[in-house]
Amino acid sequence: RIWVEAQDITGQPLNFEAEGYYARVIQHELDHLHGTLFIDRISSLKRTLYKKKLKKMLKAEEEGK
Repeated sequence: RIWVEAQDITGQPLNFEAEGYYARVIQHELDHLHGTLFIDRISSLKRTLYKKKLKKMLKAEEEGK
């Protein structure tokens, strides 16, 4: 659950509460505005595993060319 304080397109204040999926969507969009990537939010262990998987995929693609 999150509490949102924002402005509409005309600059009028908006205040509302969001929860569940809607709250996640709002937080996801705020991450875009702040330059935060999903990989910044995962544990270092998962980040390491994803990097290894990505390297393996890139290597397989290179070998296929």
